[in-house]
Amino acid sequence: MPLARAAGAPAPGAIENWRTRLLQGERSLWLVRGDRELRTTYWTPTAGYDGEAYKEICWLLRDVQANKSFAMSPRLLDVLCGLQNWLAFNGHRHPIHVNSGYRTFSTNYRTEGSALSSRHLNGQAADITVPGVQLARVAGMASLFGEGGVGMYLNKGFVHVDTGNERIWIK
Repeated sequence: MPLARAAGAPAPGAIENWRTRLLQGERSLWLVRGDRELRTTYWTPTAGYDGEAYKEICWLLRDVQANKSFAMSPRLLDVLCGLQNWLAFNGHRHPIHVNSGYRTFSTNYRTEGSALSSRHLNGQAADITVPGVQLARVAGMASLFGEGGVGMYLNKGFVHVDTGNERIWIK
């Protein structure tokens, strides 16, 4: 688990405890995409999912080229929330900047380097950055929360997170 170690993550035996602690209580996201900023709570222990907040998040994570929204994976939202809570716990209170969320087949086909079966097509992936936080820290912590794919794109300056099969790559 080299990326997690680079992130200063807890020991493997403590990971499940950290996931639980960082996702307890309300689940909120602070996201920025372009000139749009969204701060919203999408889940609470008493009420469950907030449909309006969920729709707002899905709209922010939409395919901006096709202007189409998609039902994003709640598990992906939890990965982003857990990552954001961990960053806040460590003194980094910044929004997550979204480069890409959902993609239509057409947009995905035109996106350089994208996989034909990309998780972006299913609303299960986002390409993100966090101002003031090294890509390795973001990728490492995301690898603990997602149990899915985490890619660090060094030349492009973002981290890909998804909720697919567990895998890690650096490009």
